[in-house]
Amino acid sequence: MFRKAHIITFPALIAMALLLTGCPPSPEFTQWKRPSTSVEGVKAAMTECGDPVGTSITDLPINEQVLQFQCMKRNGFIRKDGFEYCEVMKDMPACVEERQGHPLSLSQLEALPFVEDEAFHPIKPNSGRDERMQVTWRKAGASPHFSVQIANDSEALPVMYACGYAKPLGSNLDVASIGDTAKAQRCMIDHGFEPKHKSTLVCLIYPQVSGCPSTALPR
Repeated sequence: MFRKAHIITFPALIAMALLLTGCPPSPEFTQWKRPSTSVEGVKAAMTECGDPVGTSITDLPINEQVLQFQCMKRNGFIRKDGFEYCEVMKDMPACVEERQGHPLSLSQLEALPFVEDEAFHPIKPNSGRDERMQVTWRKAGASPHFSVQIANDSEALPVMYACGYAKPLGSNLDVASIGDTAKAQRCMIDHGFEPKHKSTLVCLIYPQVSGCPSTALPR
């Protein structure tokens, strides 16, 4: 099973470092090097790999960040800080594929953990988080304004429970799999809800997952 300790992201590690040091992170392009490659060459390579070069933390799905990281390494770059993405995120599909040397089967993919939907993250004791912080859905078309967040969350919670999220949110010990998360998300969409952040949708990241082609994703 997949414990919370297995899903700490590199951006999250950077964020924790910022809290401790108070210093802004260096741009990501400063962390890569290759013999006889200028800073502009690093930036160009990052662009070719699909990675924004202006910041050190991206909003892309984690598996896409891993793919970009792997692309840079295939192109002969190494990290100055010695960081290896797949040592931290061992269960990301791109990391599993790299280890086994061939693409994942659909059943393998659906069995891996899905870390983008925070509603399925276990809440550690004394973490300061509570159930309300992990509501990731609202009624389709509802205002995202903070003044109606409590009302939105109250409407979403019972439906989330009915669709397979833990009750209360965060009480589960393990992160849900990609396949199970897809089913819960599809249930929420079928009941007229939309994600607060579309980047949390399984079917936008892994459209090959069972049921995704027929899922009416919110636009």
